[in-house]
Amino acid sequence: MAHGESPMAHRERPSGPLQNWQEVRGAGVQATLHLPAAAAESASKPALARLGSPTWLRSQGVNFATGDPFLGQWSREGATVLGVALNRDLLGVIALHDTLKPQAVAVVRELRTQGYTIYLATGDNNLTAATIAAQLNIRPANVRAQVRPEEKAEWVGLLQTQGHRVAFIGDGINDAPALQRANLGIAVCAASDIANESADLVLLKSDIHAIPEALQLAQFTLRIIKQNLFWAFFYNAAAIPLAATGLLSPVFCAAAMGLSDLMVIGNALRLLRARTGGPQKTGPGW
Repeated sequence: MAHGESPMAHRERPSGPLQNWQEVRGAGVQATLHLPAAAAESASKPALARLGSPTWLRSQGVNFATGDPFLGQWSREGATVLGVALNRDLLGVIALHDTLKPQAVAVVRELRTQGYTIYLATGDNNLTAATIAAQLNIRPANVRAQVRPEEKAEWVGLLQTQGHRVAFIGDGINDAPALQRANLGIAVCAASDIANESADLVLLKSDIHAIPEALQLAQFTLRIIKQNLFWAFFYNAAAIPLAATGLLSPVFCAAAMGLSDLMVIGNALRLLRARTGGPQKTGPGW
């Protein structure tokens, strides 16, 4: 994680107790700051301190012009940029740079090989999102930047109305609505509590290679279930009428029932091969 301050003129930094904390979902946090009489323009009026995205700070009337060079530099490197403001004055700019996991590119490639279409939804700005998407080889048309938590869920809903089944992967508080809305919500290791509660599948290890493995195992399990249901219904549909009309002896029917049970159990045991890395075919993706 890299961080820094914007190259703006130094000024005396006010200090004081912060009160009335408020979170603005997907944007930042703000609180009232009681300044010393010498630092405040009006000793009787507390200042409003904010920490959040540049877009949100600008919408609140903060002059972000002095931080734009720093914002552009770090956004091109794929960093998330936050601003610190007091009332409408920008005090500093912070860049948070999360490097991609070493396995990320390989995991995305493997998911694409399995037939999945990859999308990226992030609250970061367009430049940061484009940089990350380029590193992961995700099409620009499949990238949504500067999206709020509820907008992530709306995008999932839009894909669903287009006939897609959506698996959403996330770990943050802002991902919770989309995790709950998706057909399959996957929370990665060390995710926030609300993300874990909203997800259908929680990975217990940090290795993200478990994601394509889990999806492949789920597809294989579903295929086994469908095959077992087919043979069970096929046996009953064929054997019951023949037994009722006397064309099959009870002894033969009993033997056939036992054989069908063994077939279903044996077919289900193929899942053990999947768990131990045995060869298997992949079906169409979500």
